[in-house]
Parts: sequence; C-alpha cells; structure tokens
Amino acid sequence: MIYWIKIIIFSYNYKKLKIKSILISLDDIKGHSALSLLETYNGINPYLLKLKNEYLKNQKISLTETQSKYIIENHDRQPLFINRIIGITKYLGEELKKLDDLSFEPEKILVEFILAETDKSFHVYGKLKKNQKESKMYWLPKTQVTDDPYFEPISVDVDFEKYNKILSKSGKKLYKHQEEGIKFLLSRKGCVLADDMGLGKTSQSIIAALESGAKKILVVCPSSAKINWEREINVFCDDTVIVEGKKWNHAKFTIINFDILKNFYTLPDGKKRNEGEPQQILRRELSNAGFDLVIIDEAHYLKNNDSIRGKIMVELCTKYNVTKVWLLTGTPVANRPMDFFNLLRIIKSPLAENWKHYAVRYCDGKKFFRTLKNGQKRQIWLTDGASNLDELAAKTKNIILRRLKTDVLDMPDKVITPMYHRLSDSEWLEYEGLWEDYLQKRITEGKKNGNLQKDLVELILLRQFIAEAAIPHTIEMVENAIDMGRKVIIFTSFTNELEALAEYFGKLAVTHNGPMSTTQKQKSVDAFQKNSKVKVFIGNIKSAGVAITLTEATVVVFNSFSWAPGDNEQAEDRAFRIGQKNDVNVYYQLFEDTISTRMWSMLNNKKDIISTIIGDKKMSEEEITVTMTEQLMNKL
Repeated sequence: MIYWIKIIIFSYNYKKLKIKSILISLDDIKGHSALSLLETYNGINPYLLKLKNEYLKNQKISLTETQSKYIIENHDRQPLFINRIIGITKYLGEELKKLDDLSFEPEKILVEFILAETDKSFHVYGKLKKNQKESKMYWLPKTQVTDDPYFEPISVDVDFEKYNKILSKSGKKLYKHQEEGIKFLLSRKGCVLADDMGLGKTSQSIIAALESGAKKILVVCPSSAKINWEREINVFCDDTVIVEGKKWNHAKFTIINFDILKNFYTLPDGKKRNEGEPQQILRRELSNAGFDLVIIDEAHYLKNNDSIRGKIMVELCTKYNVTKVWLLTGTPVANRPMDFFNLLRIIKSPLAENWKHYAVRYCDGKKFFRTLKNGQKRQIWLTDGASNLDELAAKTKNIILRRLKTDVLDMPDKVITPMYHRLSDSEWLEYEGLWEDYLQKRITEGKKNGNLQKDLVELILLRQFIAEAAIPHTIEMVENAIDMGRKVIIFTSFTNELEALAEYFGKLAVTHNGPMSTTQKQKSVDAFQKNSKVKVFIGNIKSAGVAITLTEATVVVFNSFSWAPGDNEQAEDRAFRIGQKNDVNVYYQLFEDTISTRMWSMLNNKKDIISTIIGDKKMSEEEITVTMTEQLMNKL
C-alpha cells in the first residue's frame, strides 16, 4: 500500500501570489532520507557498504521500501561481533544448500557478526563451511535458528570446600552434579534448574544465592516446603524469615508460599469507581522490598499465565529491578508445551515475547471463532497440542539444566509396576451404570467429540469409584510390606480414600493433606522419617507430592493417581532421592477396561511428549499426533 501526502507550495512574483499543491509518496521521502544516510555512512556493515558503493558508482540507486527501512534502522548500529557457531534447522539447511550450491546440507553456521535484526530474522555475516575463504551475508529466520546467538556463558569459580566443611558436620557433602548446578545458576540471570526430583535443587540454589552476592533473596515455594527451606538455608545462613498470613516481614532470605503472594502484591481489578467510592488498595510489599534474586521452587505451579500467582510473579520478575530469577522444578513441562510458556516469560526468555508465535509453533495452536448468544463472535485458541518439540528443546538448551538420577548418581533402582485387577461382578455393574450415565450426559449436552481435560474432570465419579475399589488391594500390599520390615508411602487423589486408609492403619500411619497447617504437615514428615513405630505415610498427591523427603520408605503405592504425569513423578520421588540407599518399588493400582487403564495409557504418551521437550528423548511427529483423547475415550 502506498501512502500520499499533499504538499502546499507557495510562490510569489511581483504580480501575484501563486499557490499550488502536489502529491508526494511517503516512500519517496523515506528513500531520500535513506539516501542521505547512505551517502554519509562510514561504518563496517558490508550490506550498507555494498549499497553505498553501488550508489557512488552509478550516482543513483533505486531503493526498495525494505532497503530504505534497513538503512534508516541500521546506519548508526555497529555490527555485533560474536564469532559463535549457531545451530540451524534441517529446513534452513536445505535452503542454504540450494542458495550457495553446496555439496552438503549445513547443520550449523559460523556467525562472525550480527549485522541487523528484525522481529522475525537475524541478518548475519559468516561462513557455512570451514574452508570457506570469504564470509557472506545470510538472513536467518528466527524460527529456523536453534541456538540463541546472544547467549554467552559466564565462567564462574566457587570455593566449594568451605561449604563442604559445613555440610560435613552432618555427614553430607556436595555431589559433582550439584557443583555443576551451582555454577550453572551463577552464570545465568534467568534459567531453569530442572534436575530430576531428589537431586538436591534446594541446596544448589541456596549456595548459588550466597555466592551470587545478592543482598535480598525471595524464595517462593509451596506452603508445605517453607519449613524445609528455612532449615536448609539455616545450615549456612541464619538471616531468614517465613512470611505467614497477611503479616509482612523480610530478611536476607524471605520465604513465602504461592497461595499468599496476593496478600502482598495486589493486581488492579480494573473496576471503575464512582466519585467518593473508596479506591482499590494496592499492596506492594513484594515489589518494594527490592529483591535482587528470586528463587521459585516447584516453578510449574506458575504454568497458568491467567492465574493470580502467575500474573504476580511475571510482573514482579519482569517489571522491577530483579537481577536474577532461578526456577527450580523437576517437571518444567507438567503436561504440554504451553505449560512452559509462562515459565519462559518469568525468566525473560526471547521465546516468550510472542504468545501467538509460541502457540502456533510449539503447541500446534489453532484459532477459530465461536458465535455467542448475543450474536458476537469470540476468538478461541486451542493450544493443547505439541509440535516442533526438538526445536523447542534446542532453543532452550542454554537456559535449562536437566540431569537424571540414573545419569549422575550411583543410586539404587526405582522399579515402577502397574498392578492390574478386575472389578467384581457387582462392582462392574455399578461402574457400568456410572459410565452409561456419563455417556448419556455427553449426548444430552451435544458433546460429540468431547474435550479431553473437561472429560477428565467430569469423569471424577468414575475415578473416585476406582479409588475406593483399590483400597482393599492397597491395604493388602502395605501389610505385606510392613511384615517385611518396610516403610510405605500411599498416595491418594481424594479425601474419602485418604480418610478410609488412615482409619484402617490407625497409629501406624500419619497423613499429609491440603487442609493441614504447615506445622502439622512437617510433624507428619518428621514422624515418618524418625519414629520407628510409624510405618505408613498417607498423602494427597497435590499436598505431599512435592518438596518433602521421605527416604525411610522403600515402597510407594498409588491407590489412585493424577492425570498429570509430572504430579505422579514428583510423588514417586519423595522416596527416591538423595539419601535413599535402597531400591524403591512403586506400584500403581489399575483395573482392567476402566478409566484407570485408559488414563495409564494416556499418561505414558504424555511422558513421551514431555521428555522430548526437555531433551530426555526424541519423538517423531507421528507419535506426537497420537490423540490422547482417543486413548481415553476409546469406549465411545
């Protein structure tokens, strides 16, 4: 599209004043401006020098709008020397092979200079092969570049001996992988420490925080983990405070749980208030405290960018002068690639600058419009999918550190075993009745194809039924384990099953549930770990599945389980972590041809997708596109 402006020209001679108007293209004005800048350019950008030489040689040059814009935006920019090898996608390699008539398909490019940058591309100067005599200019689409060209690791040196001396008093020491993790954190302003559960992420981040020189450190974690954080910090530093309720206090290390963030940072409600009506009180203790380092434990709690806690942490970490943000989580992608987006926003990753691009590129995002009852159309995005996962893993490899226990420790084995059962005839009839009621409800509501996550919620009655049916099997397994001198963890999803199991085992058991206070939860953990008479720990997966250590257990039984694989893996590794000296056996209670076996199949598919994103394994696009809904709903 060409835009025109009217120029009014005044001229005067001795007889009369003449007025006339002409139309001039804005592109012409831009072109003249670009030519002036080109004439006086004295930098080293080879593209601008090429255009300038062409202009000086011919005394004229026809500039496109893109060229004019390039000149205007980059005439005073010095090319950035990075001299770094950058990975590129297979597609870009094929295109560059054709462009330069190469005999091979390049997988990397040596970028000597970044000449310019747009929202979508890098303009670089470099080489595609080792024996290339002269460097050339290339436009590299950002979607086809698998490395961050600006990333430059910082070399750090840490005296680990002084920390080992302190740890040795309690018979502990830093493992090699922990030393590497500490250096990783110190060398990055924003990153994700995604070690397998039980590899000591807490102690790594505490020592890194002390080494970083940070004066004020905010630790955000689940409520059940606050006391544990204070205990671990106090090994090295006494300057700590735990924030409770609505009473604000802060220290060198300030520990707060996700649920009360809103008490100390108010999000504007956007309501218009009449004159004289009291204005919303905006609390700003979190932002006014001046934290220069934020550590977020179990950071996957912030995966929802629409949640209050998610919005608060995005604002706190990006709008204020927080120098460093470290995310700790064994499951950075709890369920799907979109779960990763908000975490990337919090650490200011370039990948999170454009939600739409991320959704389309990595979540197989689809946009459609729904007509509302009032006739208006509403835009809807579906972002539950997964796509280009290898590329996402490559682009985040410099900001995420992921180690598995099997790779870094001489750990005992963790053996996961699904236990299959059959419902009795009477149980089966009751289950079938619940299933048929659910199917009829779907038909009545016109849900022909269903929505996976909504279906999972609506199938809660079926899950509860299976959980109750599993109780006798769990009791039998636990009693056998106790007879063999083992301590056992039982995980549950529903209050009824937890209470039934707790009632059965009585004084042999302790419980860990959401409604309990932080102190009560910690007492349960301590009793299980230290009291030889306490044989069973019964915990809700959400409440007891994170941030606690239960290494006295060698048997873990899931009476019921979560549909999010990350929740189950976190729970499994309460026993399988540093300090565990024995093999850990994990059992999942499943009933043939029921919701439990369908969920089990679906969870394994989700695990494959998540492992691809965080670099644990490769997965083909065909495998990724297997519809999890079909796996779950194959009885429809």
